[in-house]
Amino acid sequence: MKINIWKLLLAALVVPAAMGACTDERNNFMVDDSVSFVDSDGDWQEFKTLPVYDEAYRFPVVKNGKGLSGATIYIETPDSVIDSYNKLNGTDFVALPAECYDFSTNELRFSKKEIRKFVDLTWNMDAISALDQTKNYVIPVLLTVAGDALPTSEDRDRMLIYPKFAFASMAQIATATSKGDLVYNGEITLDVPVTSENVEIGYEIDNSLIAAYNEKNGTDYKAAPAGLLALDAAASTISAGESSTNFSLRLSSSKLLEDISVLDEKYLIPVRMTSISNAARIGDESVSYVTVAQGTVKGPWTLLEGENNCYAKDPNDGAAWTLQYTADKLFDGSSEVGHEWISMFATQNEFPMVFVVDMGNAHIFTNFIISDYSTHQGNYRDYELYIAEEYDGANTKWTLVAKGKRDYKWTGKPTDYDFPVQTLSAGRYLKFQIMKAEYDMTKGDYQFGRGKLGDVYGEGL
Repeated sequence: MKINIWKLLLAALVVPAAMGACTDERNNFMVDDSVSFVDSDGDWQEFKTLPVYDEAYRFPVVKNGKGLSGATIYIETPDSVIDSYNKLNGTDFVALPAECYDFSTNELRFSKKEIRKFVDLTWNMDAISALDQTKNYVIPVLLTVAGDALPTSEDRDRMLIYPKFAFASMAQIATATSKGDLVYNGEITLDVPVTSENVEIGYEIDNSLIAAYNEKNGTDYKAAPAGLLALDAAASTISAGESSTNFSLRLSSSKLLEDISVLDEKYLIPVRMTSISNAARIGDESVSYVTVAQGTVKGPWTLLEGENNCYAKDPNDGAAWTLQYTADKLFDGSSEVGHEWISMFATQNEFPMVFVVDMGNAHIFTNFIISDYSTHQGNYRDYELYIAEEYDGANTKWTLVAKGKRDYKWTGKPTDYDFPVQTLSAGRYLKFQIMKAEYDMTKGDYQFGRGKLGDVYGEGL
């Protein structure tokens, strides 16, 4: 077969022409190359706060765009970055002395195709601790490009890094009205969360602060008697990733049960921070004043048993307006209109009626109060109240602490009746029993053993 040399030559000329006519348009929709900062999670923050105890921060520098140019990028720390930020934001930052920190490199060389490099910033915690702590020190960082070979992204070529001390603080005042051999948990917080290392907080009870507190606040709190109150531990740890911890103040229920008259006084327990590890600092709010005094102890409490014993669940009466009369209203902390409980109304009630609640914390009661509607529905007068430390359904070990029967008195409104405690006991769970109805349950307003109550609560600690 003969080869036509003219056809081959023509094909050789056509191919380059065709290739020249095909334009590479892949870069048409990409921006030109530029450099910028970006945070490690892809977000951008011009101002970055870091706890001093981290002692290190890694940040990326990226080259965005088509990838057609290489560049040398410098890491600089000019004061002008701080000055412009202060002017714009009304802040008073000053430059951290250069001897307090160090960059892993001040120069990054990018090839055309490289898009990301990292710089490690470290600082000397001891050197920073020795500085004037009334000043706010920051590290300014600015990206520049050698020979202006590439532009920097607008507003992403600079940032301020604030290596901040974490200050611990305590709640200034709290009332320990519920403890269970009795525990009150007070909170200690850091304004800058722990990120890499645990922080240990030390504290103690400092009764020397009581006199100054009383003078300032016009109070007459006393120091707690020996053996009544103690800290569970002398220190707590804020774990990495967290920003708070608790101290536990334990009130001895056995001491109270020996002599409940100690509750005749009001006590103040100043818990003062004494130490803190790493680079964190003790803040101005370094004392938590916990008050201990007998007072009202009421719900809302969580109903565990007796939910179905109420007008709202009466199977023989489906009126919509009855749905407000639920069993939890007995323990919701209010005797106001709209917070009443009514028993089954069209169905025979069984006695004793039993209700069990979780009070959330352990309490010691000296008196119980039952808000009774002494009207044509107020025929409940005979009660028993029990306390338990732990709840295990039918196996719960209950202690009978109060029982009584009040005389009937027509008032036509919610009336509070006292039921003094006969046995002192500390516990988190309360069982309330209505023993019987006092009127004929077969006729009249009291048919089926109907009754209506406002609230069940107590006095104590």
